[in-house]
Amino acid sequence: MEIEAETVAPAAESASKPRKRNPTGSEAPADGSAARRAKRGKYTSMACDECKKRKLKCIPSGDSNCERCIAGGLTCVFAAAANQPPKDAKLEQSQHLQGLTQELYQLRQQVADLVGVVRELKDQPQEAHTVSSHSRETIHIQSPLSTYRGDVPKQPQFVGPTRSAFGILVGERSLNRMGIPTYESFPPSGAQSPIESTAAAKIITDLGYWDQCTASEISRFLIVFQEEVESVHPIIDISEYVVRSQEILDAIRSGNAPEYTAPKGETPMKGLSRKDIDIVKIAVATGMVLEEHEKTDLSAAIIDSVEGTVSCMLYPEVDLKEIQLLCMLSIYHFHCDEELISWRLVGIAAREAIEMGLHRKRSLLDNFKDPDCRRLATRVFWCVYVLDRRWSFGNSLSFALVDKDIDPELPKPDDEYSYLRCMVGYSELCSKLWDAIPPFGSASQTIPDDTATALDQCAQDWLETIPPHLQLRHPRLGLAPRSQPQVLHRLRALLYLRGNYVRILIYRHHLMSAASIAASPRIAWLVADIAQDSIQVLVHLHNTSDIYSRQQNAFNNFLLSALAVLFLAVCHAPETFAGPCRKTFLDGADLVRGLSRHSIISRRLWKSIRGLIPRMRSLAKPHLGEDQTSESQAGDKELESQDVNGEEFQEHVHLPVHDHVDFPLGEMMLPDTDINHSVPDMYQMRDDLLSLFDALGQGQPLFQPMTGQYPEGQEITIAEEEGEEISRRFQGLI
Repeated sequence: MEIEAETVAPAAESASKPRKRNPTGSEAPADGSAARRAKRGKYTSMACDECKKRKLKCIPSGDSNCERCIAGGLTCVFAAAANQPPKDAKLEQSQHLQGLTQELYQLRQQVADLVGVVRELKDQPQEAHTVSSHSRETIHIQSPLSTYRGDVPKQPQFVGPTRSAFGILVGERSLNRMGIPTYESFPPSGAQSPIESTAAAKIITDLGYWDQCTASEISRFLIVFQEEVESVHPIIDISEYVVRSQEILDAIRSGNAPEYTAPKGETPMKGLSRKDIDIVKIAVATGMVLEEHEKTDLSAAIIDSVEGTVSCMLYPEVDLKEIQLLCMLSIYHFHCDEELISWRLVGIAAREAIEMGLHRKRSLLDNFKDPDCRRLATRVFWCVYVLDRRWSFGNSLSFALVDKDIDPELPKPDDEYSYLRCMVGYSELCSKLWDAIPPFGSASQTIPDDTATALDQCAQDWLETIPPHLQLRHPRLGLAPRSQPQVLHRLRALLYLRGNYVRILIYRHHLMSAASIAASPRIAWLVADIAQDSIQVLVHLHNTSDIYSRQQNAFNNFLLSALAVLFLAVCHAPETFAGPCRKTFLDGADLVRGLSRHSIISRRLWKSIRGLIPRMRSLAKPHLGEDQTSESQAGDKELESQDVNGEEFQEHVHLPVHDHVDFPLGEMMLPDTDINHSVPDMYQMRDDLLSLFDALGQGQPLFQPMTGQYPEGQEITIAEEEGEEISRRFQGLI
């Protein structure tokens, strides 16, 4: 009975509730199947107003009406829904993906085309056997860095105290203020320089060279690099590449060198990589320059093919071979008379060395586990340090490596590299001298006596640390051996001349005026004797070997500084120095004459004096005899007639100078002009140098002070300033 009651109650309850219609409007069945029926579907989001009111499913038709409104004869109105999602979203997303897929396919096709072009260019040397040599030279591929070849910067725009342009600009100001007439044009004495016409020469590439040369030829250039460069700057062991010349040549021809980089701490040269190929190319190009005594089109083309990949600023990290490549490139540009480019490149190498931690002992031990690789890294860092000091002094620009950032406990090069160890000590001495040189704008431009004495003692101590086998046996004493290995002869001469050079820099301010010479005659004679000693060593080196002629850039600075010192001495104290110094000066002038027309040293010396010689002659004529005057005039006429190319005289640009206006020496900027229009005849240059020397050696003042008012507080009197004209002109050569 209780069960029946429970059964009847739900039935009654369900019967009392109204029945609901199904979605189609029919009555729902009364049995239990209603509990299992499907859930009613949602109304479409795009229902018309009538279907919404009746809560019926709206079935749109093609004419903007729904079927229910058409059947009932009602007005069908669709209200615009806000924030309605786009129609067929999946279809649109699918179309977007298809578009992206199509773009990716096009990009892949373009990359494949580029790869094909590169492969064709690499295969071109093999196909070149059927092409004439003339057509090969007409092919030129523009490398990323080859665009600057037409106008390579020779000198920085900033004129430092060791630059020749520094003395020229200051000298022009003094001469203009004294009323000395300017010579607006200078005849191109002798033949025009062929270097000036290289820009119009035919541009060639190295594409046809590698399939014509042999492995023995590559080995020969690598050996030249080893003897001339590696002996001085042991950046890399080139002998490892000499034994693999054929393998390297095959890799260059095929262009299939892998992009292998030795990990940190791993012994290098386990695999032949693209950077190994670049190292060989730079060494070969440097060997060509050393053999030809100048940069050639082929060597420039080889370097162009390398510089596009060296020192990419976007590399994830640098390695040791990258630093080696930069150092080798800086040395190449130095031998091509592009010392400013050398300074830039070694600056990048120095920063990469710091990035790798080569300047700290702890990071060196952590990053280079292999002993051989660690020793190589140590040697590379100290080579960068030496080159940084060398190029900075040559350009009168700041160092990239600061001494206080270098770990004092950093290991020095092995005893095997004794010359490099000596150069590290010399570079540290140069850092001390750089700090002692008065800054621009200072009241005194002289080094204090106690500082100069301490620096000279450091220089003497450094000379005593040179090993016996690297000490020069002076030719003046008759101790120089008649025959000695050329490599050792070069190293001995370089170390000896560097010792003289740094001592000249320490004491040069004692020759800057007659008053300073009178105040310290002993030191003035010391500087003059050092200069004469350097000239004698250079003359002996040139007469007994081809070392000087093969590396003129490595020795020209010593000759220029010595000649400038003799000019300063004779200018300010002719009665004291003219007679004793004339023979040595004549030897130096003959050495300049003996160099070839392409000599870098003769061009630099000529640029420094060619604007001064005619003005000095006009000053010296009142003091010369009648015969000497007529002879000088004849020389002038002969000089003016030497226009072998029939070209117009090159215009000489002067710096505008105004009286009574301060001209800070530290703010000089080099005018954007080319002062190297022509190379003089070597015999005429010698005569001009001797004429200038004799004019200075007459023992009479060439400059007469002019009356005028000058700003108060000017520490150097106008008479002293005019008397120091020659010293300022040659100050940039010291």
